[in-house]
Amino acid sequence: MPRVPLWLGAYPVGSVEPATWEHLLPALARAGQVPDEVVQKKELNNQQIYVVEPDFDRNLSSIAAALTQAGAAGPWRNESLPVRNSDGNVCAQVERGVVRVLGIATQAVHLVGLRRDGHLWLQQRAHSKPNDPSLWDTRVGGTVSGDETVPQTLVRETWEEAGLHLADLTDLRWGGQFMASRHVPDGAGAGYLLEDTHWYTVQVPDGLQPCNQDGEVDHFEAWSPAAVADAMRAGRFTHEACWVLAQVLATAQCLRL
Repeated sequence: MPRVPLWLGAYPVGSVEPATWEHLLPALARAGQVPDEVVQKKELNNQQIYVVEPDFDRNLSSIAAALTQAGAAGPWRNESLPVRNSDGNVCAQVERGVVRVLGIATQAVHLVGLRRDGHLWLQQRAHSKPNDPSLWDTRVGGTVSGDETVPQTLVRETWEEAGLHLADLTDLRWGGQFMASRHVPDGAGAGYLLEDTHWYTVQVPDGLQPCNQDGEVDHFEAWSPAAVADAMRAGRFTHEACWVLAQVLATAQCLRL
């Protein structure tokens, strides 16, 4: 059965599995909420939709708490992410642990670190990560938080994941932008990732060694382009890292000194 569109008032912002709805209503009632005052099932052009009622921030918070209590959410992160309407304007904030379950679009950054000899700095994700544990990834990758711009996230994630200051690196280049979309295991398999991803390349001067600061990276290694291509074919990278690294290898940016 297809996912059902989720609206905030008059704007579509995400989608929900019908089974998730069946978890949500009784969970809201158990929490002392009146479900119809939080979110309603409606019809629009002969299509079923779920509509979150105003106040959006408060009701999304209630939905997040209820889904978590019902075991139908991803890991609780205690971090708010922006919810954008179809015009691209931020209209609410929502707990990060439910953005996939609610199919809400997010923004992310990826940074590919290049060495002078053409090797690429890569990270192996921590074995405890809720999504894609132990897979390999670009040197830096992260989600744009509610109060950040894409460049600000790039600066923060470069420090948190690699222990490096972006200002100490050279030749920062914006590589491109793509929309990642796929089903993810959040909420017992009822999650959907929809992420607008900006990726960059940067030269890492000799002598600068990445060192993780936030516990989300197992370790770093510098790989040759050939080793990266082999590992991609073997399925050792995350989906999004594969897309980014394929662009880097295809344009031979990793070989430019």
